[in-house]
Amino acid sequence: MRSLTKSQIVLICLLLCAVVHAESQSRHPSYELMLEAAQKAQRASREIYLTKYRLGIVNSKNDINRTGLVGEEFTPLTTTPGYLAAKRTATNPDFAGYLTRLLQEHGLSQKDSVLVTMTGSLPGLNLNLICALETLGVPSLRIASLGASSYGANQLEMTWIDMEDVLVREGLLNKRSDLVTLGGTGDVGGGLSAETLDFLRKRCARLGYRLLDAGNRRAQYEERQAAVGNPQSYSLLINVGGNHLMLGTGPEGRELPGGYIRPDSKTWEKSVSTSTGGLVFDFLAAGVPVLNLLQVEELAQHAGIPVDPSPLPRLGTSPVYFLEKR
Repeated sequence: MRSLTKSQIVLICLLLCAVVHAESQSRHPSYELMLEAAQKAQRASREIYLTKYRLGIVNSKNDINRTGLVGEEFTPLTTTPGYLAAKRTATNPDFAGYLTRLLQEHGLSQKDSVLVTMTGSLPGLNLNLICALETLGVPSLRIASLGASSYGANQLEMTWIDMEDVLVREGLLNKRSDLVTLGGTGDVGGGLSAETLDFLRKRCARLGYRLLDAGNRRAQYEERQAAVGNPQSYSLLINVGGNHLMLGTGPEGRELPGGYIRPDSKTWEKSVSTSTGGLVFDFLAAGVPVLNLLQVEELAQHAGIPVDPSPLPRLGTSPVYFLEKR
């Protein structure tokens, strides 16, 4: 009888481990919806990648999984440094599955309304969140800021609103953002050149987006508040990224934990002052919970999603889709 090679033995061991792992788990009750959201995100990501490929702006060194959702280190649209591993982790469609599960676990349904605030820094999380909301049919008011940290949606040929526009035209998303801001310091384009700001304003006009552009931080904050309306008209605020008007300018915004934050939690109250502000804290003070999606690698580890994998795992197989048997 012919003996097995070393590689064959390793493969058999891996298969046995996979069987044992599968037997120790059962599918989450929301498995099918989670998978549907992840598949929706995967299709959308593929379309963005193909669009970037046609434009000749794919960076295969940064975007090793060919998601279309990873940008350059520095461009005229880059506002702050960012971390490549975090940006790649956020592109995993399993996040769409995780967010579908999380929203269901917190009772969100088609009867609710949520406020979604996004930046260009984490296009992967933006897309995965939107796919989760649209899979569940949860209505949302969406505000997107255009500034982006390193490796985000920072290519002028394909900003976040360009991505949205492509996906809506191709029937892969139901709607675009309702409002757009410039982002950057003060949410009024601070840190970006006059030429870049002019380009962004023209891009918003060409694509037909409503741009909130008040000129200074205080006026911008008031306009954003007016556009959002009463916080208590929403069941949840979902914040993606670190927009100044959402998290404020003080340390409490940067120190705010990721994930679901209840209004009665003490984690957000320490050191909060009226001078630093931030709509996230306005909502919490009004009794509205917040889902803060910022510390990507911590969120992934908590959810059971691999950090910066290559290749991306097959949909429906990561631990996030299962319940461990006890």
